[in-house]
Amino acid sequence: MAVTTKDPKTDGWVNASEHRTPGITIKPLVNRDGQGRSFEFNIVQFGGGDFFSPRHRHNFDQIRIGLEGETSYGEKHLIRARTVGYFPEGAWYGPLQVNQPSVQAILQFDGASHCGYVSYEHLDRATAELRTEGTFAGGFFEPANGDSRIDAYQASWERVTGQSMVYPERRFTTPIYMNIDAFAWVGAAGSVRRKTLGVFGERQTTISMLEVPAGAQAQISEPGRTVVGFVLTGAVDCDGSALGAWSAVRTEETDQVSVTGAAPVSEVILLHLPTFE
Repeated sequence: MAVTTKDPKTDGWVNASEHRTPGITIKPLVNRDGQGRSFEFNIVQFGGGDFFSPRHRHNFDQIRIGLEGETSYGEKHLIRARTVGYFPEGAWYGPLQVNQPSVQAILQFDGASHCGYVSYEHLDRATAELRTEGTFAGGFFEPANGDSRIDAYQASWERVTGQSMVYPERRFTTPIYMNIDAFAWVGAAGSVRRKTLGVFGERQTTISMLEVPAGAQAQISEPGRTVVGFVLTGAVDCDGSALGAWSAVRTEETDQVSVTGAAPVSEVILLHLPTFE
C-alpha cells in the first residue's frame, strides 16, 4: 500500500513533461514504475495562456477528474469540477484548450491491450534527447533531418521503448464524460453509500465512489486488483494516515485496506485498474 501523507493543495507544483507545449504543472500523488505495470496519478494544473494540445490519441488509458476551472476537449466536451472523463486507449480526443486556469486529477495507466505505460520521468529524458535532433511545437515533433513530423508523445515513447508505436483498435470511439452528481447513491442515508460510474471493457476498468460519514468504515481495496483511492471532499483516516481532500492511496492485489470517515461526510473516488493474467 502507498499513501500520500502530504497536502496536495499546499505542496509545491513541479513542471510536467513538455513534449507538447509548456503550461502544465503537476503534484505527484501515487504511482508505480516498472515491470510492465506502471501508472501515474497526479494533480495537474493547466495554466492557460499558450498551452495547446492538438487532437490526438494514446496507446494507454486515462481517467480525468475535474477539480477546479474548466478545460475544453473539443467543441462539445468540457471537464469542470465534479466531472469525470474516461479516455480509452486508441480513442481520438481534443484539441485540448485551456481558456481559464483549471485543475484535474489524472490517472494514466496500461489499458486493456496491455501496450504498457511510459512515465513522465522516462519521457522527459527522451524529450531532452530529441530536442537535439529536432523541434517540439504545437504538440508534434519535427525532425531536423526533414522526416515527417509525428505526434510529440509518440516520438518520446518510441525513443524510450525503441519500438514503433502501434495504436490499439478502438473499443470506444470517443472518451466518456460523466457528471458524478447525476448518479444516485446506493445505500441508507447515514451509512456508507456507493455509486458506480462505469465498468469498461473486458479487463473491467472500474470507476466508483464512496460516501463515508464520520466514524464509518469502508473497505477500498479489492482482492486481485490494484485500486487507487482519491479523497474528493472531506477527510478520512487510512490505516493511521490522515488523508484530506485531494489526497490519494494506492492498494495492491493482496492488500486489505479500509478508510474511516474523519469529517461529517467524505467522498472517495475509487479507480480500479484493469486485471491481467
